[in-house]
Amino acid sequence: MIRRFFLCFLSVVFLTPSVNAESLQALAGIEQTAYVFAMNDAQAYYDNPQVIVDAMDKRLRLQACSGDLEAFSTSNANTVGKRTIGIRCLAPIEWTVYVAVQVKVMRPVVVAAKALAANQTLKASDVKIVMQDISDLRQGFLLSTNKVLGQQLKYPVAMGTALTPRSLKQQKVVQRGEQVILVAQAGSMEVRMNGMAMEDAVLGDKIKVKNNSSNRVVEGVVQAPGIVQVTM
Repeated sequence: MIRRFFLCFLSVVFLTPSVNAESLQALAGIEQTAYVFAMNDAQAYYDNPQVIVDAMDKRLRLQACSGDLEAFSTSNANTVGKRTIGIRCLAPIEWTVYVAVQVKVMRPVVVAAKALAANQTLKASDVKIVMQDISDLRQGFLLSTNKVLGQQLKYPVAMGTALTPRSLKQQKVVQRGEQVILVAQAGSMEVRMNGMAMEDAVLGDKIKVKNNSSNRVVEGVVQAPGIVQVTM
């Protein structure tokens, strides 16, 4: 089995059993240093991340570091999933070890509520929101069902599978001349008005719409089939 922890043999010493335990570096301290470094990185990009540190090989015997341990990484700080954190000591003997950690970030994502067929047009009963670790979702994910309703699937999807932007065909959910609902936020208050789309659009498009009451033309973003978010 390939060991998860490697030593850079700068001046690394595997101490003999005759060396006093007081002169050994505590592995728990190394693991804690890796945990804090990975957690600080993750918290700069994500809310409530989880960091799991793989236990180090208990046979590893390192000279106790006389100064603070230094942590570093060659991967991006916003990396989720598996990471490797380097821990370095400079004195009295230089050594470096690498600690494997896993960064998990739970998010509410859209999944198939049942088995879905290719070319199926999605409705509310076809999807649901569940909490999942986004480090497992390498193909992407969607956070709102509004992004999928009215869209067609490119291929079959099994029940419980997270839907991705690539799994959907970009369908026009607003047609030019169609009556739509204009939604505007005013502080904590939401205002809804009737309007008319001035152009075709898919989800997320910015389009021109006419307020039926004022005949004023404004721009808004298509949030769902027949729903356009506008700025008051």
